[in-house]
Amino acid sequence: MSISIKYIIFIAICVLCHPVFSAVDIVICEDAEGNQTFEKACSPGTSLVGEKKISVGKNSSGTFDLSKLNVLLFTIPGCETCENVAIYLKSRDIPFSEIDVSEDPKKQQLLTKLSGKLSVPVTVIGLKRKENALFDTEEVIYGYDREKIGNILDRIISPE
Repeated sequence: MSISIKYIIFIAICVLCHPVFSAVDIVICEDAEGNQTFEKACSPGTSLVGEKKISVGKNSSGTFDLSKLNVLLFTIPGCETCENVAIYLKSRDIPFSEIDVSEDPKKQQLLTKLSGKLSVPVTVIGLKRKENALFDTEEVIYGYDREKIGNILDRIISPE
């Protein structure tokens, strides 16, 4: 009888602790056009870019509050590259504000002030301030630099 109680306790501990210690290994694959995917193994026609271990358990040590993140995407209608940045941000569940600068001189001035030029897409990633300032810290990304955007978001959201 005592062996079955020990066995039940052991199973219960394993079941309860499993999500905490679970992680999956994924590979980052890239096709000829530079599109990256996250998979268990690279499919034919893609090459290995890197590997990552992704925790699938609950991390109570600190989940980032996305409401503290402020992401602005400056765009114009019909800009395919702008749409690619928006798709990438949506795929990462990153809330962002899209700012159409095509017909508003004030928005164009803001874009020029932040980036130094009047060109789209421009993504500005920062942490919200409590005062009236736009950002506490900010990063400006010109064009669609998926790797840079990803690295900045990773650094802010899950600092190690």
